[in-house]
Amino acid sequence: MAALINTTLSVPASPTGAVGAPRRRSRLAMVARAVRCHEQGGQESSRRAVVFGAAAVVTAMTAAVSGSARAEDMAGGYVEMVVDDHVRGLGEWAVRQHNKESGEKDDVQFGKVVKAEGQVVNGMNYNLFIDGKDIRGAPGTYLAEVYEKAANRPGVQEILKLNEFVRLLKSS
Repeated sequence: MAALINTTLSVPASPTGAVGAPRRRSRLAMVARAVRCHEQGGQESSRRAVVFGAAAVVTAMTAAVSGSARAEDMAGGYVEMVVDDHVRGLGEWAVRQHNKESGEKDDVQFGKVVKAEGQVVNGMNYNLFIDGKDIRGAPGTYLAEVYEKAANRPGVQEILKLNEFVRLLKSS
C-alpha cells in the first residue's frame, strides 16, 4: 500500500511550473476511495456471513418445531380424496379389470368405494379401498391401485392401468 502512495506522490511538474497538485489530489482521492471500498467490502462480507448464519439457524429451528412431515403432507405424497362419481367409476372398473385378469377363480363383486387417496404424477395414482364380496359371498375390503392418465389431446385415449388388487386382512 505504501508503494502505491509513494508512486502517486512522485508526480512530474506540469509545463506551467506547478508541481502537479491537482493530479496528486485526484490520485490520492482515488487511492483513498479504493482503500475505503476494500475495507467496506470486507465488512459487507462479514455482514452477509452473519445474516446467512442467522437465516440457517431460524430455518433449523422452524424445522425442529414443526416436526417431521408425514407422507401425505409432503409434495408428491398421497392425499385423501372425496369419493365422487369419478372415483366410484374407477372402483367399479378396477373390480371388472381384476375379475377379467384373474379368471373365475378369484372374482369379486363390487360393493362401494369406502376411501380414496390420490397422488399427482404424470397423470394420477389412486389407492381405492373397496368393500365387496368374494366368489363365496364373504364380505371383504380390497385395495386397488389404479393409474389414470387423462386424454390431453383430441384423438388420444385415456389410459387406465390396474397396478395391484389385493384383499386386505381384517384387523382384530
